[in-house]
Amino acid sequence: MAAILYRSCVVLGCLISIITAAPEPKVVRMRTSRMQPRSTISKRTPLSVIIGNEPSIGLYYVNASIGTPPQTVALQIDTGSSDVWMFGPNSCNSSTSPCVGGTFDASKSSSLVEVAQGGFSIQYDTPNSGVTGDYVQDKFAIGGMTIKNLTMAVATQAAYVNTGIMGIGFDTDESVARQSDESTVYPNLVDELVNQKLITTHSYSLWLDDLDSESGTVLFGGYDTDKYSGDLGVLQIQPDAQSGNITSMTVAWTSLSLTDPTSGTTTLTDNSFVAPAVLDSGTSFCGVPTDLYNQLANFSGVINDPTYGAIVACNISSYTGTLNFGFGGSGGPSISVPFYEFAIPAVDTNNNPLTFPDGSAACNFGLFPVDEGGDILFGDTFLRSAYVVYDLDNLQIGIAPTNFNSTTSNIQVIGANDTVVGGGTSVASGVTAKQTNTAIAAPGIGKTGTVTSLATKAPVATFGAISGIKTDAGATGSATKAPATATGSTATASATKSAASATAPAFEVAAMLMMGGSFVLMLLGGTFVVFA
Repeated sequence: MAAILYRSCVVLGCLISIITAAPEPKVVRMRTSRMQPRSTISKRTPLSVIIGNEPSIGLYYVNASIGTPPQTVALQIDTGSSDVWMFGPNSCNSSTSPCVGGTFDASKSSSLVEVAQGGFSIQYDTPNSGVTGDYVQDKFAIGGMTIKNLTMAVATQAAYVNTGIMGIGFDTDESVARQSDESTVYPNLVDELVNQKLITTHSYSLWLDDLDSESGTVLFGGYDTDKYSGDLGVLQIQPDAQSGNITSMTVAWTSLSLTDPTSGTTTLTDNSFVAPAVLDSGTSFCGVPTDLYNQLANFSGVINDPTYGAIVACNISSYTGTLNFGFGGSGGPSISVPFYEFAIPAVDTNNNPLTFPDGSAACNFGLFPVDEGGDILFGDTFLRSAYVVYDLDNLQIGIAPTNFNSTTSNIQVIGANDTVVGGGTSVASGVTAKQTNTAIAAPGIGKTGTVTSLATKAPVATFGAISGIKTDAGATGSATKAPATATGSTATASATKSAASATAPAFEVAAMLMMGGSFVLMLLGGTFVVFA
């Protein structure tokens, strides 16, 4: 029996900078990077912090310094959660959680204040998974920026959770709010950035660039007009269906089509289609309703390997078609995602590249199926093609096609009286798609939403004469191809990868993917799958 933990990863390799001088706009800039650290810290000028990326497991993380003297831990950046928490000493169940990113020892910080011993608890959807720990307040620094007395949690026990988290979502989604009510929420990281006057508004933007890019950018308090094409389309963030409250970055997704360079565009959804989709940097891959997934998996020649999940031939990356995601109904913004974004090089439990028996490279398929009642999460395989502005004050999301490989910047501040509309002229219609999940969700865990309508189309026939991905060499993906196997001839050990920072705890990829002999953790359509 397989227990699936959604939203395993993503968020960026990065640099952060702040503009704090009085006459200058207040923006916290985070530049993502897969390269060696580059730090140009100087007072009251743009400040940088390194964000590491472990592409083999789709994990983006920031190196944070916590306490006095500072202890460095690596935390996943997550727009889909709202708490900052890190592993404490001996908190991990070694058979389920490898404490990826290091640990924080509260007893060694002279500036730490204990807030609620045993007060932090998250029970995940996956059986036996979750985190418990202590709420504390302490210094929290990324690069040259220090937040004083940030409320965080130090885990004392954790199971089936791989890394600590830096959540930057709504405070209404904090674990304490889910356990009791919203009156118990505390100022989280984004709140404190505003409270301590490091930025002006509760807002930030994401630019991940393309799959092979070495860098991207996160801007707290602003957006960069050089990083997207056209105008920002503005979408209203959708509320939770039960409470009516805003708890996640949910927008109304209203269409999906496939553009083939030869046969043109085929629409896969009907005119009444609408579904709540969460724009979630804590998810590696993109989830779509099962009916749509099956069509796209057949089209792409997906092989369901019993160990490694949904596998495709890596040569689908040479296919020049796109998947087009529409939002907000007629006239709303549309994001076209190149097919190469859905072919992620696969590795085995020792971080060796996977190949098919004929020696050709195997890739993870960057989509995963979502059954009715399951959460539709648009993670990295979607977000790399979009520039997204998250405006938590005005409950809006601005979105536009990304400007891949941009080398210039034109940063705009979202001021106290501004809205995302000021950065774009396109405002989507009033289509709504309320989020229906009531279960506690956290990084690595699926949420739920309801798909209201799907087009009725035959699977492969939907794509005309095309029955598989055609590559430049004329090869066609085949669902009958033998499952992938691991080969070590071209293996690249994780230890040889460029570290994001000389002081950053290294992610042990082998430990992440295989712990003990009873199960395997792996990426499958934005998920870690635990095979019992």
